[in-house]
Amino acid sequence: MKTFRFDNLLGFLFFLLPFLTLLYYLFSEKIIKHGAFVSAISGFNQKKSWRVIAHYISVVLLFTGLFFIAFSLTRPQYGTQKEKIISTGIDIVIALDTSPSMLIKDYKNNTRINVAKVILTDFVEKRKNDRMGLVVFSTNSIIKSPATTNTDLLKRIISKIEIDPRKEGTTSIGIGMASGINRLIKLKDNTESKSKILILVTDGKNNSGEITPQAAADMAKQLGIKVYTVGIGSSEELDFELLGSIAKDTGGKFFHASTSNNIEEAFAEINQLEKQKIETVNFTRFKSIGYPIAAIGALLFLLGLCGYSFLFRRLH
Repeated sequence: MKTFRFDNLLGFLFFLLPFLTLLYYLFSEKIIKHGAFVSAISGFNQKKSWRVIAHYISVVLLFTGLFFIAFSLTRPQYGTQKEKIISTGIDIVIALDTSPSMLIKDYKNNTRINVAKVILTDFVEKRKNDRMGLVVFSTNSIIKSPATTNTDLLKRIISKIEIDPRKEGTTSIGIGMASGINRLIKLKDNTESKSKILILVTDGKNNSGEITPQAAADMAKQLGIKVYTVGIGSSEELDFELLGSIAKDTGGKFFHASTSNNIEEAFAEINQLEKQKIETVNFTRFKSIGYPIAAIGALLFLLGLCGYSFLFRRLH
């Protein structure tokens, strides 16, 4: 980013010199009368000659030169400002429930899955320095996106998630968690990553799957992976005890989001709890431009002075 500064603010006091000189010139022009008395001017050519115009041009050059010189004494500098950001990124995988019950419209005539998609997209947008991935699960789990820093790609993938209402499906929370954990442990080592997070979003109780949710939670705990659980939908459909236990055992937190606002608040809180630290270092390389400005000012001043005092001198 280009930037500009004055290295000597006291230099602005030098603007008093051309300002006072200009006042004196105007005072002498209008108040102090010079010249000779004549009985009539009918014999004089009263048209403005080129010498009169040149005289005023000389005055303009003189004062412009003085202002340039005064400006140069403020030591103006021009440079390029650079910003270096050191980010401690977080590895996050979202495990999203796509069982048929996610098509229920209990969020102001919006389905659970559509509300979740909107809020997940906003969450991804706010985590641009993290690696984020996505798995969806019902009876089985599907990897939609490995962890990536390409937030635009991840948002497009989220927008295309669809649930076929004709298919029957169960809710395998353990399978979904295990799939997300597997994606996290397969990530290449990232020295900038301070933690690994799994966000489980579901609207039901575990009712299928070879891997139990508790076994998946134990696995996450051993690997140091925090699990945040977000239960959406009605209280009757959710296993509060299970989701709360998973979050507590792994160092995460459980959220019950019964409304779309609650879902948004839950992800906003996760965003704050797992906010990455960013260290910003600013440095700027400045180049002084005062000398060329002073040189231009001196040249203009000398040209103006020469014209005013010698070449186009006139009686007032």
